[in-house]
Amino acid sequence: MNTPDSAATGTLPETRESQSLTAQRPPRWYESLWFAIVLSLVAGFSYALVVMGPTPLNPKNVNWVAFDPAYHYIGWELYRQDPHVHWPITYTDRLGYPKGESVALLDLNPLMAVVLKPLSPLLPEPAQYFGIEVILGCTLQFFFAFRLLQALIGTNVVGAALGSAFYLLAPPLNYRFWGHYSLSNQWLLVAALFVFAQAQLDSPGAVRRFWISSAVLCAIAVGINPYLAFEVLVVLLAGVASLVWRKRISLPMSAAVVGVMLVVGFVVSYAIGLVISGGKGYASGGYRDLSMNIMAPFDPRTFASLLMPRFQSASHGQYEGYNYLGLGVLVLLAVVIVAALLHKDKLQTPDKRWLMPMALCCLLLTLLALSTKITGGAHTLIDLDPQEHFSKYFAPLRASGRLFWAPYYAILTAILVAPFFLIRKLWANVLLAALLVLQFADTRSLRQWVRMTISEDHPSPLKSPIWAELGAQHQNLIVLPAWQCAKNASPGGPEGYRFFGFLAIADHMRINSYQSARYTGVAQDYHCDVAPAELATQPLSPDSAYVVTPELAETIARGPTGPGKCHDLDNFILCSTKTDFGLSPVLMTPEQRVENAVTNPGLEDGKVAPWSNNGTEASVSTAHAHSGTYSLSETGAGTVYQDINGLQPGHTYTLSAWASCPASLTVRLIVYNPTENSSVSSPLATCDPAWQQLSRTFTAGGEGAVRIHLVHGTAAGAVYWDDIHISSGEEAR
Repeated sequence: MNTPDSAATGTLPETRESQSLTAQRPPRWYESLWFAIVLSLVAGFSYALVVMGPTPLNPKNVNWVAFDPAYHYIGWELYRQDPHVHWPITYTDRLGYPKGESVALLDLNPLMAVVLKPLSPLLPEPAQYFGIEVILGCTLQFFFAFRLLQALIGTNVVGAALGSAFYLLAPPLNYRFWGHYSLSNQWLLVAALFVFAQAQLDSPGAVRRFWISSAVLCAIAVGINPYLAFEVLVVLLAGVASLVWRKRISLPMSAAVVGVMLVVGFVVSYAIGLVISGGKGYASGGYRDLSMNIMAPFDPRTFASLLMPRFQSASHGQYEGYNYLGLGVLVLLAVVIVAALLHKDKLQTPDKRWLMPMALCCLLLTLLALSTKITGGAHTLIDLDPQEHFSKYFAPLRASGRLFWAPYYAILTAILVAPFFLIRKLWANVLLAALLVLQFADTRSLRQWVRMTISEDHPSPLKSPIWAELGAQHQNLIVLPAWQCAKNASPGGPEGYRFFGFLAIADHMRINSYQSARYTGVAQDYHCDVAPAELATQPLSPDSAYVVTPELAETIARGPTGPGKCHDLDNFILCSTKTDFGLSPVLMTPEQRVENAVTNPGLEDGKVAPWSNNGTEASVSTAHAHSGTYSLSETGAGTVYQDINGLQPGHTYTLSAWASCPASLTVRLIVYNPTENSSVSSPLATCDPAWQQLSRTFTAGGEGAVRIHLVHGTAAGAVYWDDIHISSGEEAR
């Protein structure tokens, strides 16, 4: 029964069918903390296995690690290999050598890195902790959801367990399982809501528990991710405001509580290296683009829903604001609204002393998530700062779409709890169970995409055994230009940070080139300006191996180092003053370099790599070849692509490829210029079972890099590609 004075005391109301957890009686076994822990471990591990599969859960398996997880992993391994203790504690000179960097800036989970580093002798090499992080994240997500729902609906363990499963299925959480694992710790937000809810109980020691829990939660959140920490802080500030309003704490005490949270957060952020001198490094671009669309709760985006249509976005970057509620939750919301209209007599008036602070907290975070340019679908509804005079002050929150996560879980909690106040417990449980099945089916496409994305292997183009021997004679691997200065023009192009970062890990070398979420200004100035200029005035360091572009190889030959120190290897240029590696000192001519620009052009390696697929399925085929033994088989609408760099900026080239496919299909070539964000394409060609050649002339951009696409049309069937080449000039074939 509901307590008649719940609104007066400020406590959260009880359900019709259960007593409050604060009732004076011994707890049953299924209400114990240990039961919640065991149930959460089983649910968390099982769900992690469903979403991720066994491969990523194996710490020794790093073949699947690419894109964002790759630079997080590189930062962890190089930090782990550093035998010294530094301040900040996540600093290492093995990354961004010689200036070094705090690996916390790479958006890995700094807390896990710091905790696991002392255990390195017990860990295998290599060892990624993403699988462990997902298991922990799912377990804690379920645990705090279970505890939160227990606090709100009482002893209904079935209802609490069913509701907790919705938190595991939350699309914003599952979307992060493909590659940004620190952001998968959204349990922090559920924990903050739980701490807020506990603070409303009039039990002895509630205020003291809130004080301690808030400080600990702030410290952990800052140690994991700044975006999550910011949202946790805002929710906890709402908790402080509610306690002041209810006169549970005085204003001076509230100031002390807030002060403790802020001091703890700052100390942790400073200790792990998140405090950048002068703030330079946090004002990177993306604000207003990486925002949330107002239709986000109803938009499944590119993932097929059972019913909900996809809405257009106002910008490509609004994937950061992916906050789909799911069909099961939306149907439950509709049921709750109808039930509330039919049973107005059962509605309770929440205490505004906790409701208003939470509502204002959610409103603030929602407005921040929408950014200063509020969009609905493809349209801009309100532009609060068209000249962007004030938007620059929000730049540190550039991926603002993430800031809706705390309101998201607050809304989810309200929707899940509402049935227990409106209908009988049995029917509320049945309703949640049925809609949980619907939610699981509706979000299946998202989980399939995650599983497929992280199941792919990403082999390295560094095939020669010479690469594995670099660490025996050199302490450092210097890549110029460094990836963080010109990712498309750097050796290896967009994935160069991964190729050479993994090499540095395997060879136990320090490296200058890396990808990060943010960079310190001093390090950027050195890597991007000073280091390349020194090649012309100073000899190569004997303790370093260098990977450079053809232009910088010429600079080295003309400088104090002299000629003969650079060599072609696997379509890269490797330089050293210690050894010639048994390689020729004569480098390829520009014409030869263009001829070899496309790696694995005829698929004669017998492998798809380094070709990547987008929307299609790509495989090597021996059934049909234009020359040699193999060809590339592409099925399904989409493209197969490869990144090319090392071309001469402003020069004209021709991409050509041979294609064979059924007459019902269409094909074309696309050349994308990342420097100018533009593309050109060949005419759409109708297929022919006989081999036909497609070609497209293009001009290399300022970074000398392009991405070439082999495009499969929408009709079903396989397209065979072979002998893909780039040649100089417009008439080349």
